[in-house]
Amino acid sequence: MTSEPPDRRTVSGQWGPVAWSYAAGDDAETARVAAQLVTTAPSVWPSYDRIRLSVRSTRDPAALDRLEQMASGPVRRLREEHYRRAPDGTWLCCGDRPADTTGPALPRHAVGIRAGRWTILHDDGSGTGERARTGDIVLRALVAAALGALGALTVHASAATGRDGRAVVFLGDSGTGKSTLALGLARAGGHFISGDRTLLVPGPGGWWAVGAGLLPRFRWGTLEGQGLATRVRDAALLRHGDGRCRVADLPLSPSKVVFTPAESERVLDFRTADCAPLGRLVVLSPTAGRVPEARAVAPGATAAALRAHALPSDAGFLGWPAAGRPAEVGGVADLVEEVARSALAWDPVGHRAEEALGRVLADPPPAPPSGRRAAGP
Repeated sequence: MTSEPPDRRTVSGQWGPVAWSYAAGDDAETARVAAQLVTTAPSVWPSYDRIRLSVRSTRDPAALDRLEQMASGPVRRLREEHYRRAPDGTWLCCGDRPADTTGPALPRHAVGIRAGRWTILHDDGSGTGERARTGDIVLRALVAAALGALGALTVHASAATGRDGRAVVFLGDSGTGKSTLALGLARAGGHFISGDRTLLVPGPGGWWAVGAGLLPRFRWGTLEGQGLATRVRDAALLRHGDGRCRVADLPLSPSKVVFTPAESERVLDFRTADCAPLGRLVVLSPTAGRVPEARAVAPGATAAALRAHALPSDAGFLGWPAAGRPAEVGGVADLVEEVARSALAWDPVGHRAEEALGRVLADPPPAPPSGRRAAGP
């Protein structure tokens, strides 16, 4: 993926078919957005089939004051913030946060679109980090909205590419080792796409796995299993400080360690990618067996797993202005007959990730025929 140098006021990147640009009033804000959202490998999505998304970040407290006088109606949620809509269609963060909120509040801001360009309005008191965090959330939501208009399906899954450049998507509940396997595959010569949620998007030549824009994040058990824990403790990471202090020097050790794409390459020895053609779906489950067990899966069972692990889109209420078709699990279920399908029963603590990957990526025996095309939900 190409990007503007981080000392400029505009940064650009790509997630699958969405080519985005983010412009701000100061270099530090765009540098932070670039550090978090620009992957280390160039995008392989064809240039002739891209959607353009332009976002501008600006400070305008007077406009926010006017919006507060006009915004009304029921609140709508985007991540951990509530918004109200003004008559001109602009969404204002209203400060009335959801009851289940756990993260720090975003400063006052608004999101609107004019002539095809999205704008984020900030208060004068917003700092660089706060504006970049707001921009990160809004930009990811807008990408999710654009992908949803193309028929994308968001699934609870990790994804990475093998040496052949095709994506392996690991579907499973929390604790089944999705991120561990994606980390192992990426470190073996592939690229890391996503660790917790993946978008399956119809595109040129078939379906693609596209990252959800969430930064790579791993539990300490995963890092220890890969022999990376000591290296991570000695690293200075942007999301756990200012990019200068070591993780080991933090007052509290994070339960999950979050890496920017560049930090992943420097500390974890893998490169990140925004997308890749879908090559294999792997359904994960736990086991008490002594060794990992892999087997082929019929299309219908794989389609059922996709339905079980489907997630709501990150788009929230930010709709993409162009009309499109809704995401349909049934469409993806048709696809499962055209890609490799596997089931892996393994123990992320007791088994080696390398052994599990070796078993599940080997050519499995033919799956039993489905008898018919997999049905939609």
